[in-house]
Amino acid sequence: MREGRPSFTAALVAMARGVADVDPLAGELLDGPLGLVVRAARGRPLRTAAVNVATFGLVDHAALRTQAIDAAVHEAVGAGLRQVALLGAGLDARAWRMPDLADVSVFEVDHPATQRYKRSRVGNRPARARDVRFVPIDFGRDSLADVLARAGHDAGSPTFWLWEGVTPYLTIDAVRATLESIAARSAPGSRIAVTYATPRAAPLGASFTRVALLGFRLVGEPAVGLIEPGAMRAELARAGYRVLEDTASPEWADRYGGGGKRLLLVPERLAVAERSSRR
Repeated sequence: MREGRPSFTAALVAMARGVADVDPLAGELLDGPLGLVVRAARGRPLRTAAVNVATFGLVDHAALRTQAIDAAVHEAVGAGLRQVALLGAGLDARAWRMPDLADVSVFEVDHPATQRYKRSRVGNRPARARDVRFVPIDFGRDSLADVLARAGHDAGSPTFWLWEGVTPYLTIDAVRATLESIAARSAPGSRIAVTYATPRAAPLGASFTRVALLGFRLVGEPAVGLIEPGAMRAELARAGYRVLEDTASPEWADRYGGGGKRLLLVPERLAVAERSSRR
């Protein structure tokens, strides 16, 4: 992460969401060249297609992933969950764009420098959520349980946990430790939506995958946490969660793609799981 800025990948994904027009705030949350790309391409099909090709399908992938997670949020709120915790919130704008959150408290957990940047970009824009609580944390030193407790998170009430676009940059030990911390503050009925990347080669083959991994390393954000679906389900079960569904981008395209052809090159999945009882 660049000091005082969101990570490069977080900004790139926000750009893709903005170009795809699934996040109307993306252009305002981004400054510099990526913000210009959003404003230049959004609503212009030919430019959007060009950005999608130039980013190897990131626009399509981000759009479908966003819609899949939005659906999981909608279902969780419909099931009565009134707390949403975003781990590594980055430039997520759901608290400002989803009317589903009108009766929900949103906890944005992230590095304080990233939060300062985001708050400066959000400005005085009113949130759609009932309230938004910024929870600063240094993930390398601070206790997730402690910072959430200080922010007023109620461990006795079910929570929807969103962990989007983070696990590929964590070791399996770090993933396991975070799931344990989440479980410790999860009342029965809590849900988690977690995205994860698999070690399987992208559709363009193993050589493309190796080049992509090298690219992440060169921008200082190496992908060290690739995990097979069975292993991720096992980690969720270890933390006391029952997997409700575990889907990949082709399935997202079937549900939310509108029948159009999509450029799907990222081997990423979304697992949604529910905590039935405390261990």
